[in-house]
Amino acid sequence: MKSSKEQSKKINPSLKTFGKGSGIKPIRSTKNCVIYTRVSSKEQADNNTSLESQKRLCEEYCHNNGLSIKTFFCGTYESAKGDERKEFKKMLEYVRKNKSIDTILVYSYDRFSRSGSNAAFLSQELQKIGVKVNAVSQQIDTSSPSGRLHRDMLYLFSQFDNELRKDKIITGMIENLRKGYWVSQAPFGYTNLNRKEKAKNHKYEINEQGVLLREGFKLKAEGKLTNKEIVIILKKKGSKIHYKSFIRIICNPFYCGYIPHSLIPGEIIRGSQPALISEAVFLAANGAAGAEPRRNIPKRYKIENLPLKTFAKAEAIEDSVPIRVPRALEAPGGNGRELTGYIKKGIYYYKSRGRENPVNVNADHLNGLFTNELRKYEYDKKYLSKLKSEISRFVHEQLKEITLDQVQKKKQLTELNNKIEKLEERFVTGDLLKELFDKYKFKFELEKKELSENLKTQFESSNLEKIIEKIMVTAGNLSERWLSGDYDEKRKLQSVIFPEGIFYNKQKDTVRTVRVNTLFAPIPRLMGFIEGREKSNPMKKNSKSRLVVPAGIEPASKV
Repeated sequence: MKSSKEQSKKINPSLKTFGKGSGIKPIRSTKNCVIYTRVSSKEQADNNTSLESQKRLCEEYCHNNGLSIKTFFCGTYESAKGDERKEFKKMLEYVRKNKSIDTILVYSYDRFSRSGSNAAFLSQELQKIGVKVNAVSQQIDTSSPSGRLHRDMLYLFSQFDNELRKDKIITGMIENLRKGYWVSQAPFGYTNLNRKEKAKNHKYEINEQGVLLREGFKLKAEGKLTNKEIVIILKKKGSKIHYKSFIRIICNPFYCGYIPHSLIPGEIIRGSQPALISEAVFLAANGAAGAEPRRNIPKRYKIENLPLKTFAKAEAIEDSVPIRVPRALEAPGGNGRELTGYIKKGIYYYKSRGRENPVNVNADHLNGLFTNELRKYEYDKKYLSKLKSEISRFVHEQLKEITLDQVQKKKQLTELNNKIEKLEERFVTGDLLKELFDKYKFKFELEKKELSENLKTQFESSNLEKIIEKIMVTAGNLSERWLSGDYDEKRKLQSVIFPEGIFYNKQKDTVRTVRVNTLFAPIPRLMGFIEGREKSNPMKKNSKSRLVVPAGIEPASKV
């Protein structure tokens, strides 16, 4: 019988619903999961070994850990550089709607995503609805801050690895192009007989569609028929060419033996492929093309004057703080309407999509506001050494917990090896029955395997220093770098600094962002301290509090 004092301490269950939460739901703890496997190329998908091995290892993990598999999302060859993958989006939509799922299981975190900061943010958003992302080969406790940082660093290095490989690939592609070797998919009318070999070994031949296209070039060069009439004639003979793509094809000098490519802008190289037509026919056809009505000229999607197109959003007047939700989880009609662009009387403008509360702004004006925003994250080069030291110190402080965790795991691994050795001795001397030996040997070996896999993901300080060095170079002349870059360079740079884009407030005529790359974010505050805005030594006072940033470190992509 409980005392009246103990009974008085009981809380009425009805009152518990009025307690305030943190906004982050606990993991659902249903022991139900979905398995997501991915390969990044068609060749890997055709081979199928990678998908099968990923699936098998995930199934073994579920069996050993008592997880129930609800469904699989796999079998596609899709890149993880961005999160617009079809199967990936289907999986996210499934776990968002199905409340019985508490785990997304992947073989490794780079199979989930290699998009760095966006992957870290997406994992955080999933955790808010009670779903965790677990990797079979990198078993990390993401319920702790150090575990989440560890996971986010794995995402970071996955993207860093992507950028390094991309740089090497692009360098090789440019070199091949300048030697006259085509590096992309065979253009319409050609068949590559050695498609899976290196570019220098590709062998192109003109197929049946190419023979019909040659006739189309000649008809175009004569200048007597319209594009539509030419396409109709060709289709009657079996051509698969579409009217809308005809003029784009006609303008491609590849067909007269040359190579143009976006990787070598402004250049044209004599190619190794057989010419479909002569240079004279090509020039005549394009001379006639110039007389076509404006409606036949293909649209230009990369307009140098509009680099903020779709990256900038019109901020709704009633929205004081934008909702940070990744596109994959975003509800239709989310916060902020993307700005597109148009030209009127030679002047470029940004405009919001939709007719409700339309926003129009001069492109040069908005580009100028954005340039001023970038300048906030620049620094005086005479403080380079101090600033670099402070950012480096901050990153290494964040990794101390992980380092200590690795030391602890090494100690646990040594203890497990000693246990296994003693177990074997007892079995050999007859002190232990085979049934018990097998049971505990399996248990210890499983624990050893988990610890060993976890220890494989140690970080090299040299990689961190490379990232910080890249940040310093980029931040040194951020605004100038953006202003002098071409369309693609501008887009890449602005996405690195502001991963979720910017919002433009028409009423206040201001721009702002909901998130800044974590390694760039502390620069303005650090510069204030370094320049002596506090009389006392700012580098040692409240060093942690001034650098409080969201969990996860965004990648320093090459810009």
